[in-house]
Amino acid sequence: GPLAKTMATATLARCVFLLTLITQSIVTISFTIPTNQYRLFRNVPVQPRIHSVVKIQNGVKVLGTLDNDSSFTSDISPSARDENSLKQHLQSPTSTSDRRNFFQQVRDNCMKATTVASTVLSASATTYASSPAIAATTNELSSSFSPPAFSKDVSWPLGKVAFSLLPLAGTSTRRATVEECIVPNTIWTHDQLQGIVNVNVPVRQTVVKLSPEAGGGLLVYNPVAPTPQLLEMMKTLIDEHGPVRHILLGTVALEHKATFGPFAQNFPNATVWLQPGQWAFPFNLPIELSGVTQRGPRLREIPTNNISKQYQYYAKENPIPEWAADFDFETLGPLRFKSVGSFSETALYHKPTKSLLVTDTVVSVTDTPPKIIAEDPTAMLFHARDYIDDASVLENTLEIQKKGWRRMVQFGLVFFPSQIDVVPFNKALSQASNIRSTNKNIVPLGEGAVPYSLYPWTWHSDDADATNFKAISNNGKLFCPPILTKLILDREPIKTLEWVDTICTRFDFQRVIPSHLNNNIRADPAQFRAAFDVLTNDPKNEGKEVVPQRPLAQDLALLQKASDLLTTLNVVGPSKVCDLEPARTLGRFAKKTV
Repeated sequence: GPLAKTMATATLARCVFLLTLITQSIVTISFTIPTNQYRLFRNVPVQPRIHSVVKIQNGVKVLGTLDNDSSFTSDISPSARDENSLKQHLQSPTSTSDRRNFFQQVRDNCMKATTVASTVLSASATTYASSPAIAATTNELSSSFSPPAFSKDVSWPLGKVAFSLLPLAGTSTRRATVEECIVPNTIWTHDQLQGIVNVNVPVRQTVVKLSPEAGGGLLVYNPVAPTPQLLEMMKTLIDEHGPVRHILLGTVALEHKATFGPFAQNFPNATVWLQPGQWAFPFNLPIELSGVTQRGPRLREIPTNNISKQYQYYAKENPIPEWAADFDFETLGPLRFKSVGSFSETALYHKPTKSLLVTDTVVSVTDTPPKIIAEDPTAMLFHARDYIDDASVLENTLEIQKKGWRRMVQFGLVFFPSQIDVVPFNKALSQASNIRSTNKNIVPLGEGAVPYSLYPWTWHSDDADATNFKAISNNGKLFCPPILTKLILDREPIKTLEWVDTICTRFDFQRVIPSHLNNNIRADPAQFRAAFDVLTNDPKNEGKEVVPQRPLAQDLALLQKASDLLTTLNVVGPSKVCDLEPARTLGRFAKKTV
């Protein structure tokens, strides 16, 4: 009836929001007090926290410590303050003892908390070039775990409003930023956390320096939350490379749209470019009410053959963006749903560096946690537990972190992993109550993210889920997330594959920079095309070899159930892709036979 359809519509809207936002469940409306205020409210003093940072002093990057009052103290002698000499100092084969002393000093400064950043990262298999990141793990891990403290530099109070329906990571808790240089003097990325109940995922903005032919200055693709820390990083780039001149929103997904307006407010002279097909639920409010203050010629829509009416005037006056001198682009959609909403994404191809920028349509994942995840290992330790009072995770080794990360990935991509058993609600409450008195060291793992220290599941023994993760990862090869291939793009496979084929034909890219999970992935058009092979499965082609979904069938049970339900309720059309739907018979929702 109408009520069922309304509920199904709300479910679909939620699924669209979860397009790689990586969440487990929706808990409640979040109007929580920031962590530091909450502790003061309970009359518990905030413990001082000193953390390692890289700061610009006199035009050079300097390693130092930053306390809760933002007081910066340099840790490197003047002779080592130059970035190049700092790199040589830390990477020189003859400075092993110096490095050990350096890291010991960092651990002491952090009061035996989680291991903080190495200031210089060696180039990884997925990057062409790398500059010092603000935070990244080392192989030396602290044996005494303590979560990082809240500070104003990593605070974004507006997040409680922007994401008012979801208590997401980084709204009332720390929202740190990790900067990486992808191409020296040309492309940088800034990663922050997004997630719920400690299922966190990197959400990423990409900053590109424009050539003089494109007007100079900087272009920002899918901006993240404007925390003081991020704005300081942007200021450094602006001082060296020119002002932010263009800000692009390449998607209609909420996790990017919610930060777009607040970020753009800090750069009122920039022109903002909106992804076609913008919508809101339950009320279709205009983009201006999400915080965008630009008007007139500074408020534009990414050009397509069907410009929205309110943006047509300036599109006719200046049909070709000046940034098109450096970029080419292709837009997918909007792909309209039957009830409410749409899916749409624009891929940007940066011609000078042969880089492809995308939002949600492809991702890559390996067992190495992304740097923003490793910046605070709390969530990884939380999910590394096999059961609620598994205190072994407090050893905080690299293997334990990887174990937690692979489980976060499974929760985030399939929502209901097959390798967990749900604990009955009453028992879960009892366990959570007991752990607060019997093993208080575990309690901080869920603080600020999971209510009442709940951990209402157990993982199958002997690391059985490693096989499931291995299937998803496939050694880091690109793939289209299953929430798209099972709920959205499988309804429009022809249009999607046309978009993919156009990208692969027109753009000779060598790297892909997605907005989630792994960063700076070496990939060519053939590898990008292979990520969508599952959409080529045609139900009419009987006997043809079927391309399987990336996750194991039993892990797709919840998504398959959601797909069937939404189709039955006529919220979305039927799937036009056949993967043999083994999740119906192998998954936890399979019909029982007597």
